[in-house]
Amino acid sequence: MKTVSIICVLVIPTRAIVLAQDTTVIESLLRTVAELEKKHQECSSYQSNMLLEMTYVKAKLEQSERRISELEDIVFNVRFDEYSDTVRVPLENDTVDKTTNEALTKFTKEEEQNCSIPELKKTISNEPGIARRKRLGIAMKQIAFCATFADIAVQVHVNEIIRFNIVSENDGNVFNKQTGIFTCPLSGTYFFTVSLMTQSGYEMTVHLMVNGEIKANSFASGSTNWDQGCISSIVRCEAGQNVWIGVRSGTQLYGDYYTSFSGFFLWGDATGSR
Repeated sequence: MKTVSIICVLVIPTRAIVLAQDTTVIESLLRTVAELEKKHQECSSYQSNMLLEMTYVKAKLEQSERRISELEDIVFNVRFDEYSDTVRVPLENDTVDKTTNEALTKFTKEEEQNCSIPELKKTISNEPGIARRKRLGIAMKQIAFCATFADIAVQVHVNEIIRFNIVSENDGNVFNKQTGIFTCPLSGTYFFTVSLMTQSGYEMTVHLMVNGEIKANSFASGSTNWDQGCISSIVRCEAGQNVWIGVRSGTQLYGDYYTSFSGFFLWGDATGSR
């Protein structure tokens, strides 16, 4: 009997210790689960806010794109001198999905400012030529040409117009292959480029001419080796003016597609031909 009593005394405390340890582990697990649930809720809330912000930004971008498109259409059709300083630019009603409309309700009235015609005119007048031409709706005609030589040795004479025998591009049919002359169909600004090649033993000087007036020169000296000169020039021309390459000095140039003459229309006047 004494032996049994001793065993009981030893077993009961051991079970109590095990139960206490199990309780501690369970409480720790519960605290961990609670913390994870809290973090999950925080992440879900953050994700929802991010989605809302993304929807808002998307809505503003879509509205800005529509405003730009509408203003471009207005500027294209409006004649500035027929409107007063207080003309308001009409904007069409937004047609977006429900989510976008909810985001748009956050916009303030200050973001929807009026835009007067004189302000548009001032802005457009300060824009680069190509963008200005697009906004004003000036005729964007395709005017460009490129002429060259397939022959290797090309004989030329002083004070003559160089007549290129290959015309690879002639948009708008503006370059006359027979005469070597480009005729400007519109008043405006043009870009011209000339490439001139001479072989060893020859020198050559040419002019870029506009209605008989020298606009630029190019010189290539092949005295001891081959040489290539070039011209890149932006020129203001009136409709009907003629542009060509004239020979100032020299008797022979090198073709084989090394010598060429090209040009294209950059932009015209706001009041120019349409």
